[in-house]
Amino acid sequence: MMENVSPEFPTISQLMEDCDHFNDVRFGKNADELFLLSSHDVAGTLQRIQIGSDKAEEISNSHNVRGTVGYGGGSFDCRENAVAFCEKDGSIWFFEPRTHHPFIQVVSGSLRTSSCKISPNKKTILYIFEKAETNGIGIADIQMPGDSAQLATGADFYMQPAWHPQGNLIAWVEWDHPHMPWDASRIKLGQLDNAQSRLIDEKYIDGAEAQSANQPLFSPDGNYLSFIQRNGEWDDLVLYNLNTKEKTTVVQGDGFHLRMPDWIQGLHSYQWTPDSQTILFIKYHFGTASLEQVNIHTHKRKIIQSDPYIWLSQLDISGNGKTGALIGQTTSNCDQVVLIDLVKGNIQKPELRKKEMACPSPQMVTFLNREGIKGYAWFYPARENGKGSGQPPCLIKIHSGPTSLKHAGYSPETEFFQLHGFSVAHINYRGSVSFGYSYQYALERKWGDAEIEDTLDMIDILVKKGLITKDRLAVMGSSAGGFSVLQLLIKHPGLCKAAICSYAVSDLVDDAKNTHKFEKYYHRFLTGNFPEEEARFIARSPITHLEYIKDPVAIFHGKDDPVVSVQQSEKIYRVLRKNNIPSSLMVFEEEGHGFRRSKNINSYYQAIIQFLNSYL
Repeated sequence: MMENVSPEFPTISQLMEDCDHFNDVRFGKNADELFLLSSHDVAGTLQRIQIGSDKAEEISNSHNVRGTVGYGGGSFDCRENAVAFCEKDGSIWFFEPRTHHPFIQVVSGSLRTSSCKISPNKKTILYIFEKAETNGIGIADIQMPGDSAQLATGADFYMQPAWHPQGNLIAWVEWDHPHMPWDASRIKLGQLDNAQSRLIDEKYIDGAEAQSANQPLFSPDGNYLSFIQRNGEWDDLVLYNLNTKEKTTVVQGDGFHLRMPDWIQGLHSYQWTPDSQTILFIKYHFGTASLEQVNIHTHKRKIIQSDPYIWLSQLDISGNGKTGALIGQTTSNCDQVVLIDLVKGNIQKPELRKKEMACPSPQMVTFLNREGIKGYAWFYPARENGKGSGQPPCLIKIHSGPTSLKHAGYSPETEFFQLHGFSVAHINYRGSVSFGYSYQYALERKWGDAEIEDTLDMIDILVKKGLITKDRLAVMGSSAGGFSVLQLLIKHPGLCKAAICSYAVSDLVDDAKNTHKFEKYYHRFLTGNFPEEEARFIARSPITHLEYIKDPVAIFHGKDDPVVSVQQSEKIYRVLRKNNIPSSLMVFEEEGHGFRRSKNINSYYQAIIQFLNSYL
């Protein structure tokens, strides 16, 4: 019989009610106006903020604002006081919040759409579309709703369209199977006809295998096309002179990245100032982020003080060049809209500031794994210890992706477990990002082995430091992290007293055959070539070795998951029950790959804490 959750402990809803989840932020025409996309439950909402006010006005008129290509993102754009956004049903809408004109449906809901971009003359909209197995760039006439055309097709994937300030050129990112965007994306430049209805020329600019390039932007004066490109171990910021056709590296990454992996559309980690002389950029390094600017002529760089924010994203700059805005996190507070005084070179103030959580900063733990490679983890001590004497139990968290990371910013989930008496150790195993490309690609063909070895080595160093004891461990992961949880249980039975496994990849053969288009060949990096190496996929699949699991497992899945079939979790549960292993299965209706609905999230975490309390 499971224990009831003690009423003195906060629920996940109570922790999240003081947290906003912001997806993007953009300046309007004036420097005192921001447009902000936030998400709650299953809805994306556009808001307008007057700087200096602590209130936000909802302006999306009950539309569910969400890009739907791949994993989404790129949900809205603004140009001066005009706004365009993608609706969850795939339609694209245009309106001007300061007027009383009605919303204009520019594109119907017959496609998946993302990354809508308003032209400089505000007459047309570029967008990324996906229909069945075809991806491309579309263009739509705002003044003739429904008049939409395919502008570019032929590549397997498209991302990040950008307008030249004169409206006669566009740039975009594209890539092809079998690669992921961070492997081999390339920058293209296209010339439009006078009517802006078709491409009359397109040109390859840069990007190739192991030299991926993304985030194309035109300088406000129209002289340059800028982009980020892999330089081997890190990233460079490159300028392409549209007049001389010459390329110049203005920021050479050394110990930092300039971007995060493009799992979603619409990421923007650098911006031009309006005078076209300076570029602000975010530096990502070892699970943290900071901010700098560079003069494009002298290449002289200047640090922008961003304390106490330890994680930053979605940078934008006001039209007068005096203020920057981005989404920031501290170690004790979740998403905030952060304003930067670009004249003084420091944080001006946050907008919509929520209650500061009383959370200590995480401890970065480094270790040498058995391959002699330096590994990384964040350790969060338990906030309450109501579980007997000695060290509190420790929950090991294995992040999903696996081309992703756990950064140092605040997580209500982590605090939830801390307050319920658990220390939490987040492992940034080989394959994690922001630690250099060698570390990111050290997982190649080793998924299921390398991250397990790193987890074991992390446990050893935490024990050696006296932070945890080996007899009070649990493990938790979802998606790719769930795969790693199953591998850990199979290879090291008895190590963990309990495991939480959510929408886990467990059948690599099924995954290689049936996953969605975006990750159709991701398995070539993670495992090998299919079907040529099918035996390797079978041997690496947790579903093949479930008889070795001896520890209690709680399993969770969304019924409508398009990435990992719910049948995989159902099969795991049936086998565990047949083998008399303590286990549970909870399938959430109307959920996909991850859980969005508040009632389901509450049920999810309540079930987790009850399960953990039963065995630790």
